[in-house]
Amino acid sequence: MYKVLIIDDEVFIREGMRKVIPWHDLGCELVDEAQNGEEGIEKMIQHEPHIIISDIRMPKKSGLEMIDEMKSINQDIQIIILTGFREFEYAQQAIRLGVLRFLLKPSKLEEIKEAIVSAVANLEQLPKREVLLNPTLKEVENEDKGREELDKPQYLVRQAIDYINEHYDQKLDLQTVAGELYVSTWHLCKVIKKQTGTNFVDLLNAARIEKAKRLLLESNMKIYEIAENVGYTDTAYFSKIFKKSTQVTPNEYRNKMY
Repeated sequence: MYKVLIIDDEVFIREGMRKVIPWHDLGCELVDEAQNGEEGIEKMIQHEPHIIISDIRMPKKSGLEMIDEMKSINQDIQIIILTGFREFEYAQQAIRLGVLRFLLKPSKLEEIKEAIVSAVANLEQLPKREVLLNPTLKEVENEDKGREELDKPQYLVRQAIDYINEHYDQKLDLQTVAGELYVSTWHLCKVIKKQTGTNFVDLLNAARIEKAKRLLLESNMKIYEIAENVGYTDTAYFSKIFKKSTQVTPNEYRNKMY
């Protein structure tokens, strides 16, 4: 059974999907619900669902911000948008973030079921990633001479940051890093937040932006080439993250420094 998490601030929408959709017939299990983006992230980390069905406009953290973070936690997660907002910009951003379906409320039951079937089909084609969810310290010690240090939060975060700095240019997510360090996604996310006050997405973006700064100053590469070189497939998204971090666009940064 593939695990499904519903995220919507409207109670009747969550109740309707819970009761009307034949989850087990579709090879799925509804594991939980959330009413806003922040709660959605927490419950995603807690349950590690395979499929997310979510609204876009919600309190505390928007659906698009939440989806961006979710994809950085687990790039394979299948996301279905169910929203009452028809703005083309939302659909564009959702597609860029790798959303599977963008459905408008009120959607027909068959449309939702078809989206879930597509999500399951995609999941069936993915290679199975083995992640050690609940390792004992004894199991970890057998892997490497220094593995016993993994129970120390500062050391664990340092290892995570080192891995990010070495692999920032790849399609990287929290689940992959957690697997490399032999800890659960939930534990690594919690420790990063406690030790740094930030999250995995911000750490990954920071590493990528620092490398991009150097390339802007030390090379003649075009902006789209730099974006690809540091791990971004979407140049517009790269420019948005770069400006959020530095308050200037990549071109402005290059011209300002020269």
